[in-house]
Amino acid sequence: MEKGTGSLPAPPKPPLRTPPLPLKLRFKREEAKGTWSRDRAPTEPSLRAYELKTAADGSRSASTVPRPPRGGAAAAGAPWVAAPERDGTEGAVMGRTLVELFYDVVSPYSWLGFEVLCRYQHIWNIDLRFRPAFLGGIMQATGNKPPAMLPKRAEYLLKDIKRMAKYYQVPVHISGDDFKRVLGTGTLGAMRFITAIDMTQPQYVESLSREFWLRFWSQREDISQTANILAAARQAGLSSELAQKTLEMISSPAVKNRLKETTEEAIKYGAFGMPAVVAHFNGEPHLFFGSDRLELLGSIIGEKWLGPVPSPKM
Repeated sequence: MEKGTGSLPAPPKPPLRTPPLPLKLRFKREEAKGTWSRDRAPTEPSLRAYELKTAADGSRSASTVPRPPRGGAAAAGAPWVAAPERDGTEGAVMGRTLVELFYDVVSPYSWLGFEVLCRYQHIWNIDLRFRPAFLGGIMQATGNKPPAMLPKRAEYLLKDIKRMAKYYQVPVHISGDDFKRVLGTGTLGAMRFITAIDMTQPQYVESLSREFWLRFWSQREDISQTANILAAARQAGLSSELAQKTLEMISSPAVKNRLKETTEEAIKYGAFGMPAVVAHFNGEPHLFFGSDRLELLGSIIGEKWLGPVPSPKM
């Protein structure tokens, strides 16, 4: 206590959290070489460093720079231990607003919302939960139809996704024939795979989901193929053994039921498409549909919107 003041000195200020670098700083387009590269942000070890190389025939291949495993002993090949269930609001971090993101990697708008929320989880006082669900189940249950099935809307979406990808700085590559490709490619297997990881090794959910989006929307791979699912898992940091065990799980009743339950939970909140973001604030859930409603989300939960790519200095 200071003499004559009768008061204690002010406690030291807590250290500022440094948010991850935006994708624009990780992805460097080299026009002459035709390559994309992403540098690993030092504050976000879940991201792997990689290069996407474009060959003369337009095909793409990925090479990985090794990174420290996030899964500890499990990632190093130790026995596979199931993580506790994290459904609903149970286990929410005290003092933080629980924000749930219901998504399917078939949705490019979900990727946009996913990346922005990943940036803001280091800035806003939120507990961000990834909730892999099945968009096809939501569409069927609500009577919704894929927007690309309407020619005029498909024409608009093609322009809109390109603009949004540039604005949000997420490498979505889309062309006119992609809508047919999307409608003809199922993501049920991929979403069950992510669900199985969420049930057993949830520390990989973020990197694995991002890898599926990159392959589906940047490299235009068929992620319904077993070989591509395993390749995505390995690129996301899973060991070959863990990836194979997870693949064997996706046909199990436990995984199927979990994905179904999560999808039904999204519907109960009022979801009719994706991304569906649910913020639990003041004792009630608030549903936001679309990647362009995150500014409104911030307003509702009392957080400042700093744009889609907030500066690390903010």
